[in-house]
Amino acid sequence: MTETAKANNLNPFRYLEYVLTVMKDHQEDTDYRFMEDLLPWSEQLPEICRSKTKTTNV
Repeated sequence: MTETAKANNLNPFRYLEYVLTVMKDHQEDTDYRFMEDLLPWSEQLPEICRSKTKTTNV
């Protein structure tokens, strides 16, 4: 999960912190569609999850 976060230019710590916080709020849900917004490539992730430095594959 952390490697996928890195591959999507996310800060792994902030990303995991965000995912766990959001999931905690949905413990009783039976509809899991909210999880699509938590995927590392989702444009719905808050800016705090984004890495400050962008890496490029050369």
